[in-house]
Amino acid sequence: MTAPRLRLNLDALAENYHMLRRRGPNAVLPEQAGAVVKANAYGLGAAPVSRRLWQEGCRRFFVAVAEEGVQLRQLLPQAQIYVLAGATTATVDMLRNHGLLPVLNSLNQCTLWAGQGDAPAALHIDTGMHRLGLSSDVDVTKLPQLNLELVMTHFARADEAGHEMNGQQFDEFLQCIGKLEKLGRDFFVSTNNTAGALSHIGQGGSNARWVDRLGIGLYGVNPQLETAPSSDARALATVATLEAQVLQVRSVPSGVTVGYGATYGVQKSGRLATVSAGYADGVPRLLSNQGHVGFKGQKLPVVGRVSMDSLVVELPESCDLGEGDWVEIFGSTVPVETVARQAQTISYEIFTGIGARVQR
Repeated sequence: MTAPRLRLNLDALAENYHMLRRRGPNAVLPEQAGAVVKANAYGLGAAPVSRRLWQEGCRRFFVAVAEEGVQLRQLLPQAQIYVLAGATTATVDMLRNHGLLPVLNSLNQCTLWAGQGDAPAALHIDTGMHRLGLSSDVDVTKLPQLNLELVMTHFARADEAGHEMNGQQFDEFLQCIGKLEKLGRDFFVSTNNTAGALSHIGQGGSNARWVDRLGIGLYGVNPQLETAPSSDARALATVATLEAQVLQVRSVPSGVTVGYGATYGVQKSGRLATVSAGYADGVPRLLSNQGHVGFKGQKLPVVGRVSMDSLVVELPESCDLGEGDWVEIFGSTVPVETVARQAQTISYEIFTGIGARVQR
């Protein structure tokens, strides 16, 4: 038996990319639809994801830290690569040497980068997240001279399309960029992540100046699934499928128990299949006695506790699952959103938690 495997449908990735950038009245050109590929493209593989998006016309990529930017630069020599953590004394040389654009988050970072000459950068304005960025009431006349290529903010509740906080943040941001424009600055503007793009929250003026930061939607996940899903979101194609092989199928009598703690009792005689994936591979332990795996369109219930290296499913009489067959942990039959909900978390954590031994 082999280790679990993660299969990527790069055609589906491309389909999602173009659908998101073309949605509604806010359609943008491919080079204006940036891709967020931090954390190894949300755990799915930055190299194949980034290469395919570049082929589709994507020219702007966002990573979390400078080291991720350096790795991406080796793959895409001509891309615009933004580093969300900004510039620090420890990373400033790395950023300059590899042509990376820091997203400046504080006055100290602005001063540090201004000392690097006219190297381009982005500026982050905090309008309500209180995580990173300069306060929206910053006196822009006191900022050092910077070659600003892009100015951005981040919505705290973009996955709640009708929430009033979205409009408040957007208005604050527009006021701030208006002050920067009066100083003669010329830059691109960015507000929308996937949820913002699907909700048509943040965009104004000429489309030619606005850049989206598309993340989880590229990978087939609707961030609004549990709030107010839109027709656009339902059209997202499945990109990632996590699969594992069946180690053993056994017949059991009624009354036997399954797994650690004997938390499940077989109600009538039947068959159990042991699957070679567990929490070491990123299968949440909270799927114990409530999750499912997929096989030929069927959903097979997980019974007993998920172990480090395996899980057990109960088979209906009609199921022809056998030793060596592959089952779906998440994918088109068992959506990752369902797995996340059962595990009391979000799809982002399921993706980024995929184990190191999973073959990609």
